[in-house]
Amino acid sequence: MLRAVITIWILSVLMVQPLLASPRVPGTPNVDSLPAIIPAPAMLKTGQGHFNLRTVGSIVVKDSAHAAIAKLLAESLGQISGKVIPVKQKMDKGNNIVFRLSTTDSSLRTEGYRLTVTPSKITIEAQQPAGWFYAVQTLLQMLPTRSTAREPLLIAAVTIQDSPRFGWRGLMLDVSRHFFSKEVIMNYLDQMAKYKFNVFHWHLTDNQGWRIEIRSMPNLTRTGAWRVPRTGYWRGFQAPQPGEEATDGGSYSQEDVKEILAYAAARFITVVPEIDVPGHSLAMIASYPELSCTKTPQQVLAGDPWNTSRTNVLCVGNDSTYAALDKIFGELAALFPSSYIHIGGDEVTRMFWEKCPVCQDRIKKENLKSSSELQTYFINRLARIIESKGKLPMTWYDKLEGGLVPGVAYMSWKDHKGGMLASQNGHKAVMTPAFYTYLDFYQNDPVFENGPFTVTRLNACYAFEPIAEGVKEENVLGGQGSLWTEQVPNERKLQYMTWPRAFALAEALWSPKEKKNWDDFVNRMEKHFPRLDDAKVKYATGSYEPIVSAKKNADSSFNIIISTEIKGLDVFYTFDDTIVDEFYPKYNGRPLTIPKGAHHIRARSYRNGQPLGREINLELADLIKRAAR
Repeated sequence: MLRAVITIWILSVLMVQPLLASPRVPGTPNVDSLPAIIPAPAMLKTGQGHFNLRTVGSIVVKDSAHAAIAKLLAESLGQISGKVIPVKQKMDKGNNIVFRLSTTDSSLRTEGYRLTVTPSKITIEAQQPAGWFYAVQTLLQMLPTRSTAREPLLIAAVTIQDSPRFGWRGLMLDVSRHFFSKEVIMNYLDQMAKYKFNVFHWHLTDNQGWRIEIRSMPNLTRTGAWRVPRTGYWRGFQAPQPGEEATDGGSYSQEDVKEILAYAAARFITVVPEIDVPGHSLAMIASYPELSCTKTPQQVLAGDPWNTSRTNVLCVGNDSTYAALDKIFGELAALFPSSYIHIGGDEVTRMFWEKCPVCQDRIKKENLKSSSELQTYFINRLARIIESKGKLPMTWYDKLEGGLVPGVAYMSWKDHKGGMLASQNGHKAVMTPAFYTYLDFYQNDPVFENGPFTVTRLNACYAFEPIAEGVKEENVLGGQGSLWTEQVPNERKLQYMTWPRAFALAEALWSPKEKKNWDDFVNRMEKHFPRLDDAKVKYATGSYEPIVSAKKNADSSFNIIISTEIKGLDVFYTFDDTIVDEFYPKYNGRPLTIPKGAHHIRARSYRNGQPLGREINLELADLIKRAAR
């Protein structure tokens, strides 16, 4: 979503230097002796010895609620060990994995679990199936991704008691800017589940495409799901040309949606759909022009820059608009089991309403003061439609003259302020402040990342704290990472923009605040990269790469400063435009004088003689221009 705001640009300047790493807590064990679990458990104690998976007799369940999760564990362990592990209701002789229902420990809550590993037995205790599922994810993280038949498969003896800090631990994916197949969505859900995310916010409609079948309004996918093809940087895309065929896009049938929902439910993920109205509605209006103020034919946005001659806003003065929305949200409510339905609700170009006699008449009839209050009127009326379907409405927070709408939950995206105000006034809030959680933003220098707006580094994601000062904590559902896909044309880029930043967000939303430690997180994160490699999931290496900036001196000259997000890296550099390796000058932490005639700086990070991440190659003139702003 095109959510560039001045405050984000200002904050991006603050991220030139990395955040300070958290100090190690005195008396904590050496991180290398602990299992590398993400997100970090609330409590972990090491024991003596190991459980050898090759000696396991069976997986024991005594309640039918355990069965599906026990079978999932058996399949996963079988893939690693090459051994068929039976699921039984009675204990075998020898070593077993035992599922137990815990009825007395209230600290486990809905999603909590206790995992105990000894040399002779593994015990998984929980009060609800979700707890057993998350215990299984933790257990699988304690095993290698693969091994030879002769190697022992050892799981360190530990006791883990764990439960999440927040109930809403989400990732949002925009499938309007670029369509992703059912299989891609399922792969994404697989990775989410491994790291205990439990909400998939599905942004299904926008100016660039309508992605879900609505049987009572077939043109929404027949027309609205398709646009003219474009390749390159989205801001430079050319508008649709006369006679050009719309061949880029796609949509999900209701049967596709049911299949995805079942797949998510098996992984304890709730899917929250979003239909973005009354703005961001060009795909809908291209399908049904009569729903707009201008009633003129429109084309689905190709990604080209917006222009005001193309109507992307619904006519909210017309009752027929609400009749159409009643059909859409009726079908949506029947499909999705989630409590919430997201209705977008922000970034509305109200100039269309200012010129529309129907909207102006509605303002008069409802005794409204402005088109801003008309937007509040629309959200209120649509919220009542959502509630009539047995669902709860949610919108992006937008400061409106009409104020907050009763019964609506708000997503705070510009910063924490929207969520703070909503929570203080009794509304539920989900925190996704752009500076910390927007995964479409670039991860290192913009020259390489080609992100739409600004920077959200890995350490910014790790610094995300949903409960900011002034927030009424009991009204905060949790938070999420949000991935808008203007510059995400395929699954590999989708993965690259999500991981490892989603590791950091998972920990911010699951782990106790006092457990967070940047250095410890980095150590564990690196041990998960082989797991992503094994799963053929692409991930970013920007957190290893040098952060290069220019600094203006009192005499108007400039020096070059180099830093890194991660400690313990050696950075080698050159101004002579040759490819850098460990035989080049090593950065010693002091500002560098720019040699006369130099036009580029190249730099690369190393650890123990091995290169990490990409070589950074930047124009000095561009660095100086940024510093002079």
